[in-house]
Amino acid sequence: MLTQKKPALWVVLALVVSLPISAAELSVPPSGRTGLAVTIHNGDLALVRDSRRVRLPSGDADLAFADVSMRMQPNTAFLRSSAGSFIVREKVFDFDVVSQSSLLRASVGQEVSVIRVNPTNGRDIEARAKVLAVANGVVLEIDGRITTEIPGRLVFDALPPGVRTQATLLAGITSEEDGEVEVDLSYLTKGLTWRADYVAELSSDRKTIDLVAWATISNTTGTDYPAATVKLVSGDVNLAPGQPTVMRAMDMARSAAMSDSIMPKSLAAFHLYAIDKPVTLVDRQTKQLALLSADTVGVRMDLMSRSDGIAMRGPMNGKLRTSQVTRSLVFDNTKDQGLGTPLPPGTVRVYGQDPSGARQFLGEGGVEHTPKGQEAQFTLGRDFDVTVVREQTEFLRASERIIISAHRVTVSNAKAEKVRVHLVENLIGDWEVVDQSLPHTKVQGNAEWTVYVPAGGELQVDYRVRLRL
Repeated sequence: MLTQKKPALWVVLALVVSLPISAAELSVPPSGRTGLAVTIHNGDLALVRDSRRVRLPSGDADLAFADVSMRMQPNTAFLRSSAGSFIVREKVFDFDVVSQSSLLRASVGQEVSVIRVNPTNGRDIEARAKVLAVANGVVLEIDGRITTEIPGRLVFDALPPGVRTQATLLAGITSEEDGEVEVDLSYLTKGLTWRADYVAELSSDRKTIDLVAWATISNTTGTDYPAATVKLVSGDVNLAPGQPTVMRAMDMARSAAMSDSIMPKSLAAFHLYAIDKPVTLVDRQTKQLALLSADTVGVRMDLMSRSDGIAMRGPMNGKLRTSQVTRSLVFDNTKDQGLGTPLPPGTVRVYGQDPSGARQFLGEGGVEHTPKGQEAQFTLGRDFDVTVVREQTEFLRASERIIISAHRVTVSNAKAEKVRVHLVENLIGDWEVVDQSLPHTKVQGNAEWTVYVPAGGELQVDYRVRLRL
């Protein structure tokens, strides 16, 4: 049943490929484009909104929307007419673009030219060949004889019908009026990805950093997106099958359309970063765009050692476990500290100065999505000047389900200044610290001690814990 025409009607394309598209084909080329917008989510997902002008005839026609993503999800595609002047009957997504195999498939039963080089004089010798089959290998008929090999290079008289040079979405439509209208095609696609790459410059006093973030965008869709309005979304989108994918695409399009202000902006449970100038995303290319920058962000150096929890499961028989602390830069993502903007997940690379003033690479690590107001942490690597030795001093299985285990943690500092170290002990089951040399804090189910170790010295933490398994 045909729906009534409405102004600015959203028309959802039904996935119907069983019926051939047979009306007159009407090209909607990129040259008629009036607008192009791309919203790229974390992970391999993007929403493309492509607007083009086309003159529609009254009655049935097939719109050939050329140069779309080869990795389009066709069941998410939908059209919007600026005048609500047509309805969509069916669609076909044709992504089998021109290649030797597609040309041969389309030429079965037809003649092509086979050209080989005369080894005596180097001149081309041309013969006509009929393409008999290609499904299980190429089979040709040349001068009444059958060959299963191509004895030269193939030359086709013309581009066979149905073979396209670009991925194309065909939409069978019915229009009540003729005239020029703007047609908006929106679809979800794979092949457009983005991530954040941070560069942090640590000051000589190690109290501040200059932070720059780049958005690294990669395009493997098989098509270019010239002068597009680009928005980047930080956050995980739910793609569970409970809600139809096309409805999710419509929701994404409406949400993104509301976000035309400066970056970043909250978008439901996500954060949206709008690039303020048009961007050209070329296929098979990675591009970096400046995302944010901040100078003199206040930071502190954090040293942490986390136990492996093995000593809580059984007797260690005097075995010592030695490790170096993990070194991280930590700062509060607030305006007071020089930042105060949502940080998308990505990779941070930290640079500093050696005693001669030369720039040196200090390490890299991942950063999670960090809303403003929360603590951010950049992990740099191991600090070999601070050593932690863990020793089990007692292990008693009081009953089948109760264990009493005592431990000594020794922190040694070879630096010329005092250091602060976080000791995180991974405990199992329902636990209680029954004796300790320093007070602990319970953090995310673990026992944590913060200790200050003097320059060139060491410090010990002893504790006994009762665990109920």
